[in-house]
Amino acid sequence: MPIPDFQTFPVWTNLAIFAGAAVIVWIAGTKLAYQADAISERTNLGKAFVGLILLGVATSLPEIATTVTAALLGNIPLLTGNLLGGVALQTTLLAIVDVVAVSGALTFFTPQPVLLFQGVMQLLLLSIALAGAAAGEPVSIAGLGLTSVLLAIGYALTITWSRPENDLLPRWRATNPPAETSVEQRAQPSALRHLTTPVLFASAAVSALVILVAGWTLAQTGDSLAGQTGLGASFVGVALLAASTSLPELSTSLAAVRAGNHQMAVSNILGTNCLTVALFFLGDAVYREGPVLAATDTSALFAGALAMVLTCIYLVGLLERRDRTFLRMGYDSVAVLVTYSAGLVGLYFLR
Repeated sequence: MPIPDFQTFPVWTNLAIFAGAAVIVWIAGTKLAYQADAISERTNLGKAFVGLILLGVATSLPEIATTVTAALLGNIPLLTGNLLGGVALQTTLLAIVDVVAVSGALTFFTPQPVLLFQGVMQLLLLSIALAGAAAGEPVSIAGLGLTSVLLAIGYALTITWSRPENDLLPRWRATNPPAETSVEQRAQPSALRHLTTPVLFASAAVSALVILVAGWTLAQTGDSLAGQTGLGASFVGVALLAASTSLPELSTSLAAVRAGNHQMAVSNILGTNCLTVALFFLGDAVYREGPVLAATDTSALFAGALAMVLTCIYLVGLLERRDRTFLRMGYDSVAVLVTYSAGLVGLYFLR
């Protein structure tokens, strides 16, 4: 079956395909969240670790597909804009989860030290990426930049140190932890409880495959729309494409919170963001004209800096854990939404 050339399609056709793929990603992402919640119940992997690995990797499949596709097309502004813009947007998704699905401040319900660690690692990886881009990635071997290699190593360390047996910060304990949601109280579909563990893993793999195919479609149509709409590859990557490829994170995090699994919801976003930054290594491996970070433009750099600011806001929220809300969301979520909205305005004028 030949691969369709989306460049030959009219803009309205590409928009329709783009929207259809986004809906498929949403549905598959929701199913995957419930499957991951059931897997965390049956294994000793821990909620945060399952969120980091299973949800984080599976919901990053659209970003993986987009990175590979953009690198093969040689569209580096789309690649870098989608990765760094995706981290900023995915962090902002926690505010949407907060206002839609949480009765109180989301960060109040997540008193786990491992989430603080994952947030700090997200900041570290972003700092390394921006430093490498600012330096023009001066060191590279066989087309692989030193910075992208460091990012891959940093993500591997994040996974290793997030494992449940590594009791991070054992002296840090919340003095007023929220009540745990029992298995009986969770909104997990009853059909999943009757599946055997191998079948449950297989169903999660199917959901992940659907997300991958739909994510590839989003990347192809996003590349076409960048030229057809005149908005430019960088802005489309930061705004439109990053928003669509972040739909799995939103749907899975919303489903996790509704299932009473706040920790998995936050770990899903933080874990996805760490992997997203590490995908510069994949971009370097596929794009053979030189290190990807060396070609990072101003818009992508701005998006990366914006992502760092948003991460800092939520780290403060995770440390303070104040259950005070405004417009049904925590103060930190309000600050994140305002900051991200202002950042989008800045990105539009930088395009």
